[in-house]
Amino acid sequence: MGLSKDPKKREKQLQNIRNLKTKEQRQKWGKMGAEKARQNRQIRRTMSQIASELLVRGITKPEDIPLEMKETIKLLGGRDDDITLGEIAVVGQIRSASNGNSNAIKWLQEQEQKEIAKNSKKDCSWHIPITDITSDWVEVYRKVHEAYETGRYTEVISKGGRGSIKSNFWAEIAYETIRQDPRAHVVYTRRFKSDLHDTVYNQFVKTIYRYNDSENWELKKQPLLCEYKPTGQKVYFYGCDNPQGLKSQTVPFGYVKLLIHEECDEMLGIDQMNSVQDTLLRTQGYRNVHQLDVKIFNPPKAKNNFMNEYTALKDSENKETTQTLVCHSYYYNVPRSWLGDTFFKNAEWNKINRPEYYKNNYLGIPVGTGGAIFENVEERKLSKEEIDSFEKLYGLDFGYNHPQTFIISHYDYETDTVYCLYEQFSRKCKNSTFARKINAFKNHEIICDSARPDGIAELKDWGFNVVGAVKRWENKGRAYSWEWLQQRRKIVIDKERCPHLYHELTTLEFKQLKDGTFSSEFPDLGEDCVMALIYSLNRVIISHPIYEDDFNDYLDDFDDDDEI
Repeated sequence: MGLSKDPKKREKQLQNIRNLKTKEQRQKWGKMGAEKARQNRQIRRTMSQIASELLVRGITKPEDIPLEMKETIKLLGGRDDDITLGEIAVVGQIRSASNGNSNAIKWLQEQEQKEIAKNSKKDCSWHIPITDITSDWVEVYRKVHEAYETGRYTEVISKGGRGSIKSNFWAEIAYETIRQDPRAHVVYTRRFKSDLHDTVYNQFVKTIYRYNDSENWELKKQPLLCEYKPTGQKVYFYGCDNPQGLKSQTVPFGYVKLLIHEECDEMLGIDQMNSVQDTLLRTQGYRNVHQLDVKIFNPPKAKNNFMNEYTALKDSENKETTQTLVCHSYYYNVPRSWLGDTFFKNAEWNKINRPEYYKNNYLGIPVGTGGAIFENVEERKLSKEEIDSFEKLYGLDFGYNHPQTFIISHYDYETDTVYCLYEQFSRKCKNSTFARKINAFKNHEIICDSARPDGIAELKDWGFNVVGAVKRWENKGRAYSWEWLQQRRKIVIDKERCPHLYHELTTLEFKQLKDGTFSSEFPDLGEDCVMALIYSLNRVIISHPIYEDDFNDYLDDFDDDDEI
């Protein structure tokens, strides 16, 4: 136990120390005293934090005090060793207020004003030195502070290739967040707990040492934790391989202001990260607190990786209203001395000798796995005048649980080019509702999925000119249609007019097998827009086969009454 403040008791304790006969006994007693002192420091800090929490939250009514805080107040009220009278008074007033004492409530209200005045004088002016920020990060840094101050952004997607110092920058932001806001905490996540120490933990510790601040930090490894000793703020490191355990995590005071998902493309999906966000990014009753969720990753090669798809979706949102900031950084904007000559030489060698690897690994561009289905896509703006000059073809793929899609296309026989002009895309949409969305085209022939005669009948009842698509080419009609589309010279698409179709055409890939080769089977999920496009081109595919005599036998037997 620690030394008493009472002179008589203190002298008796010192005499007992002198009477200890062995060095081991004295060391053991000293360790006990040090541990006791540490516990008392923690108690004082907790008392101060509770008082500050109540004052900042403006809690003056007993019924508004959280249950766990009431329990802590009761426990702390029974400790009087090595605790100052002022601290006891604070706890006493809090306990009285929690029991409804009006004088204590008034006292707390007065202290609230003093706390606000005191915090306004705190030195929270530490900033990342401008020499530590490369050109890719200047605007991002400004927008991070805008997010903290106004809530303009709530999410940042930070992507880029190797050497673009993403992890380094966000570790500095984490450090600055702790220094500038005395109630803020930071949380890092990785998919697996085993990856935390050698990556994000070491990166943050390196940042502490870079700014010569190690004496103010307690660096723990069980559990992984960095604690800022002057205020008790913490930087936590969590693995997401124990989702149930993560749901119970909370902070002792204040709030998590910054949540960083490192290597987030390794996660199980956006839902997993959203669950973590829902657990940790809570303002805990504080007013005017703005928090930030950051997702960091090197874009994988596969364009249909969930983070590549999520980023593309967020990047397509209205820049004036979106609360997601998408940023990309590059190694060649980093000073050569930071990465070293070897890194730059390797990058240049790969640029010349392995261009696809260079694009993905060093530039952070999703180049595909080599299993891309449509490599003939050309994205460009299509003017109204150009579209008006085309003969239009209409196709519809029914759906409800999976999307229902309607595509307008054009095929230029002379240039062997497919043009994608318009799309209508809906999820969980009834036929009657979808019909109203495409009502303007009801008098044009619309070729539909013939596997849905009920849907075709409904549309006919509502006055639509619809027919079923031919899908009986020696039981290989679907695969043949995909191959036909693959072999066109170009598929021209305006992604603003057809965003979902563009996404499918540029991200759909053959399934990669264990030996690294690719399956020859075309995908049967996430291809709703492509199927509507194929239906629109159904008559063209029949009249313009890939090979000579492809469908001669079938067409010879084709009756006018057959469904096409």
